[in-house]
Amino acid sequence: MQDYAQYDIKDFLADEAFCRWVLRQQPADNAFWENWLRNNPQRAAIVSKAKTLISEIHHAQNYLSEEELEMELQRLSAARKSATQYPEHKESTRRWLRPVWLGGGALVCMLVLFLLFGNPLTRPAGPRTAHGPDSAHKTDQWVEVAHDGGGTRLVSLPDGSTVRLSGKTRISYPAAFVKAEREVRLNGEAFFEVIKNPESPFKVYTSDIVTTVLGTSFTVKAFDGDKDVRVVVKTGKVTVAANTARDETREPEKNELVLLPNQQVVYHREEQKMKRSLIENPAPVGQPVAANLVFENAPVARVFESLQKQYEVQIIYDADLLAGCQLTAELGQEPLFEKLAMICKAIQARYELIDGQIIIHGSSCH
Repeated sequence: MQDYAQYDIKDFLADEAFCRWVLRQQPADNAFWENWLRNNPQRAAIVSKAKTLISEIHHAQNYLSEEELEMELQRLSAARKSATQYPEHKESTRRWLRPVWLGGGALVCMLVLFLLFGNPLTRPAGPRTAHGPDSAHKTDQWVEVAHDGGGTRLVSLPDGSTVRLSGKTRISYPAAFVKAEREVRLNGEAFFEVIKNPESPFKVYTSDIVTTVLGTSFTVKAFDGDKDVRVVVKTGKVTVAANTARDETREPEKNELVLLPNQQVVYHREEQKMKRSLIENPAPVGQPVAANLVFENAPVARVFESLQKQYEVQIIYDADLLAGCQLTAELGQEPLFEKLAMICKAIQARYELIDGQIIIHGSSCH
């Protein structure tokens, strides 16, 4: 097994397993690297830099032609010969670049740029805005990444967490997180996958709300021109509160909501109020469901429990009232709400969505 604790950036870029994790995000790889980062937190910064570089390289392959590549390599070759501060890279660079060729010459071009001139993919951010709390006691060195093009852009944070930016989105974060907390500022839309660290909560600041997590995956949509701000949870649990940075008179504990998987909160800017609900099409949480759920004369309570576990949603019902209700059915890949409609029809009940929960209204089946 590789001794990743001794790796530098060049080693990570040349490691096939590491590149596969960054580009494919397979569940087994995610589990391995998340566990490794928890056990090796001192290596999080270098892993983050390597992940960002690989993602940018992969993205760049769609934009450089072979002619542009050749011209860039010639220019870099000439620059390298005159760069006396990097004489040792002349031969070794070619050797370690070969294993991570991902189907396009742009990879070599971007890696040589990195080695010769430093990472061009991020830049220091300006002074901190009112989006977050006062941080004069912390480091002033922040990084800002903007994505103005189409598609998405993957950004790796200093702790190993990742952020996928949508178009016209900007994110800022410290060059190194302090131990007690991890803070980022967002303008736009982004999907976060946060490395779990109970001792260091992860906070996303927008102009209106603060989203706090320990380790989870979720989306924040907060464009300046939109009437609403939206937070959608895919896995784990997050807390959403009003951002009091712009209005010290607010009391965030009175306007704070906890979100579970398949839940969302919409913050209405004009009213300065939040509303929690289920997302339009809840998805199974965790590994994809391999088989259908089959029930034969099963208590309906068992059916509801199976759905709660599969989707990690709250289904509230009167267990005593429905104790005599049984169901024979096979639940496959239908959307959750179709499954609920079928179950309710069979037991002559109905369901209602209230505050991100599913409420079952029915009568005794005796």
